[in-house]
Amino acid sequence: MLLIVIVFIFVLIAIGLTWFFLAKDKGTKEPVSALWIALGFGLLGAVAAGFVESLIIPIKALSGGPIGEVLLASLGVGIIEEFFKFVPLALFIYHKSYFNEHTDGVIYFAIAGLGFGIPENILYSVQFGAHAAILRLFLTPIFHAATTGFVGYFLIKSKIDHKPLYKTGLALAFAMVIHGLYDFGLSSGNTIFAIMSFMITFGMSVGLFILYARATELDKEQGLSVVGNNSFCRSCGTNNPNHNLYCAHCGKYA
Repeated sequence: MLLIVIVFIFVLIAIGLTWFFLAKDKGTKEPVSALWIALGFGLLGAVAAGFVESLIIPIKALSGGPIGEVLLASLGVGIIEEFFKFVPLALFIYHKSYFNEHTDGVIYFAIAGLGFGIPENILYSVQFGAHAAILRLFLTPIFHAATTGFVGYFLIKSKIDHKPLYKTGLALAFAMVIHGLYDFGLSSGNTIFAIMSFMITFGMSVGLFILYARATELDKEQGLSVVGNNSFCRSCGTNNPNHNLYCAHCGKYA
């Protein structure tokens, strides 16, 4: 029963984080279909990463082996997971017309990270029981969202602010390394390294909200955000200058 409750909390946290970002978004309302697509990319990324890891990452190397092997295996996991969380969605969404505000870089990629993290958290919880689930509840509820949202922020800046794409590559490399170090701390069996993992997940999670606040300010400075209820339709993203309750374009509740 406790395990079911914890899994339910994981899902609630994901829903709550998504709601928070969308509620605070003052720009064009994101198409609902695009948000689901981002979530789907995250889910598929989790499957792809798990398959690749099963082929090239020795399980024993992540369960108390020599410290050097644990570190290399952990970095390998970080590289694989961050790649599959970010790159497929980036290739899909970069040229989309609705990917046009600084906040979008955080929103879409954080949702992809949540899509990746939810099945992983559920799998670990079922496999290792309630105690492991409680630990992950404190350590990883939005870690995947934070690392991918971090890289997404730099991707959207390359599109809107014409920043070099290599900066996005550097951000992705940083996310891979920080993810690998996080996994290493938990797999090492060393208390000091475990504390490092907690500091990493805490710092990245706080950083996600700081980046989103910065993205919001950039949108305001560049005239990419609006103020007012129902300025855009939440369903299709069409302009709603008269603030109608129902969208004149799609007929849905604005």
